[in-house]
This record gives sequence, structure tokens and C-alpha cells, in this order.
Amino acid sequence: MKKILFVIILICVILPAHAQSDSLQLSLKKVFDIALEKNRDIKLSTEQLLKADLNVSDKTNSKLPNVGFSASAGYLTNVGVLGLGNMADDFYDMPHFANSYALQASLLIYAGDRINTDINLSKLERDLAALSVQRNEQNIKLILAGYYLDLYQLYQQKTVFEKNIVLSKELLKKINDRYTEGIALKSDKIRNELLLSTFELSLTKLLDQIRITNNNLITTLDLTENTIIVPDRVVEIPLELQDLLMDQKIEELKAEALKANPDSRESETKVDIAAKKLKMVRSLNYPELSVFFSGTMNRPYTFDIPAKDIYANNNTLGVRVNIPIGNFYLTKKKIEMAAKDIDIAKQSQEIVERNLSRDVKNNFIRCRQAFDQMQTLYKQQELADENYRRISDNYVEQLALNTEVMDATNQKLEADLRMSQAKVQILYSYYQLLKTLGEL
Repeated sequence: MKKILFVIILICVILPAHAQSDSLQLSLKKVFDIALEKNRDIKLSTEQLLKADLNVSDKTNSKLPNVGFSASAGYLTNVGVLGLGNMADDFYDMPHFANSYALQASLLIYAGDRINTDINLSKLERDLAALSVQRNEQNIKLILAGYYLDLYQLYQQKTVFEKNIVLSKELLKKINDRYTEGIALKSDKIRNELLLSTFELSLTKLLDQIRITNNNLITTLDLTENTIIVPDRVVEIPLELQDLLMDQKIEELKAEALKANPDSRESETKVDIAAKKLKMVRSLNYPELSVFFSGTMNRPYTFDIPAKDIYANNNTLGVRVNIPIGNFYLTKKKIEMAAKDIDIAKQSQEIVERNLSRDVKNNFIRCRQAFDQMQTLYKQQELADENYRRISDNYVEQLALNTEVMDATNQKLEADLRMSQAKVQILYSYYQLLKTLGEL
């Protein structure tokens, strides 16, 4: 019985220890680094890039000669001859063991530059795979930035509510003291108790939202379920942001996006791919020129009667020309379709560039709007803090009503929350702009 009790106590001690959560305080840069290492979408696109690299190597091997070797052995029967007057009709003895060896080699010299075009086409497809990796990385980074900044904002709101709960409790204690002295009304006491309970309920809901956002973040990072990520206490706004938001920068940013944005580069690459495919189709009409070598060793020598049990060696070295006459009329429609693909790719590129220019401008405006709004909210927050201190002091000195205190408390809370939200908004708008520029 004592052993069973000991085991139960041991389990109760060990299990909670294993169930403890791993708390990680991470900067946004560290979150990005973990995502590049562990995110499954990024891993998948990286594997596809490795496959594209292998495809380039495989296509490059097309320039190498094609070499083959064969050997055979078998039983050879006697040979029957119909002499037709030249020799007697009969069966003649043959060596019964037959074997042969053959070596063939060929090298394509010219095919309308088809091999080089195919290799260049595979390199362009590899570039597309690399752009896919870059796009996935930037998409994941923007998603993580959203989760991280949401988590930062929720923790900031948690701090705001906790401070307001502390202030509300202090104020409620003063009201209770005044109520005991017969100076304050019971309605004042009830109103402040309701306000305190509202703050506490909001804090409870906020903690649930923190858990949800944390779960989204660790799932994207492919971390264990018990991991708790704590954002930095202070998330700084980049110093270069103000210079970035100057009016004369907008055209420079558009030009920069066209060069670096993965979508823009992909559309440009697709135009090149369509041109290469057209060249590939046209090359089907060109003749093929190749050199070849063939060497054989056969036993027995059967070109004489009776056959001789000896090895006969033949070697051939030559040039082979293949003219695909049928392709001149079979590839006509294929050429037209390939040319149409180029037009489609160019039109798609124009659409991508126009949309990208629009997105750069819109994100630029949103970013500057959030920045300007934050400057205004700084002042509002200072005024709300000053107003709360003044009215709270006046209430203690019986120079203000309880309703004024409650109004000042709500104004202070709203100002603090708006300030926290504005800071997150400007950072998220900044990361959106960087993603559009292809620099996130």
C-alpha cells in the first residue's frame, strides 16, 4: 500500500513538471529566423527549388555523348542450304556456341540550338522556383508580423487594463472610505464597483485572445503546443520610416518594386520562358546532325561455308543527318500557339506591374496615414492622462463628481488603447510596404 501511495505521489509531482509551458521572449527578427528554419511551407518550396536545380543538371547532361554496350551468347544450329545448282543442298556443320559484343556511341552536334534552349528553359524554371521560395518567405513573414504585432498589442492592452484595474481599486478604496465617513453616496460606490468588474471581465477576455493568437503564432512556426511566446516589451518604429514616407519617394519605390518584387520578377521570367518555348518549337523544323561510332565483335564468322569459329570485328565511324520533313507542316499550329503564349505572358506582366504600382501607392498612403495618426494620438494620450490625474485629485478634495471620474477613466483607457493600436498599425503597414517592395 505504501508503494502504491508513493507511486501516485511521484506521478502527481512529475506530470505537472512536464506539462509546464515553455515561455520564449522573442523579437520579431528572431521569429522570422525560426520561420525560415522550421515553417513547412518554406521547407516545401525549398525542396521544389532543389528539384529544379537537379532538373538543370539533368538537362545539361544532354550535351554528353550517348554510349551503350551490349553482349550476347547463345546456341547456334547447323545451317541448311538450298544450293540452287551452285552447290549441293544439305545441312552443314556450324560452331554451336555463338556470342557477340557491341559498342555504340553517338553525339548530337546540331539540332537548331534545341539543347541549349532546353537547358536555358530549365534555368528559367529554376528561377521561378527560387522566386516561389522568396514569395513564400515574404508571405509567411507578413503573416507572422501580423500575429506578432497582434500579440504585442494584446500584451500592451493587458498592461493597460491591469493599470486601470489598480487605479480603479485605489479609487474605490477612497470612495469606500468616504462612504464610511458619510461623505459619498452608495450609488458612487456601486458605479465604481461595476466599472472595476467590467475591467476585470475585459481582462479575462483579453487573456483568452492572447492564447488564441499565441496558438496561431506557434502553429505557423511549427513549435510545440505548450510554447508561450512573449513579444518584446517595446517594439521600436524604424528610424528610416520617416524618410521612406516623403512624397518624392513614391516613384522611386514603384521602380524599386518592379525590380525586386517576386510577382514582378516572376511575370518577367514567364515572358522569357514563353520566348524560349517558341524557340524550342521552331527548332523542331531544323535538321539534326550527329556523329556516331559502332564497333562489333561476333563469333562465329558465318559469311563463309563452312562457318569459321573465329571472332570478326567491324567498326563504323560516320555522320548522321535527320531532316524532319513532316514537321514543316505538323508544327505550324504549335508555333502559332507558342507565339500566342508570349502575347499572353506580356499582357499578364502589364497587369502585374499595374497592380503592383497601385499596391505600392496604397500601402505608402496607409503607412503615412498611420504615422500621422500616431503623432496626433501621442498628444491625446498626454491630455487624457493629465485630465485623469486632475479629476481624480479633485474628487478626493470633493471638487469633482464621481461621474466625472468615471468619464476620465474611460477616456484614459480609450486613449491608451488607441495609442497601442496606432503603433501596431504603423508597424504592420510598414511591413506591408516592405513586402510590396520585395524587401521584407
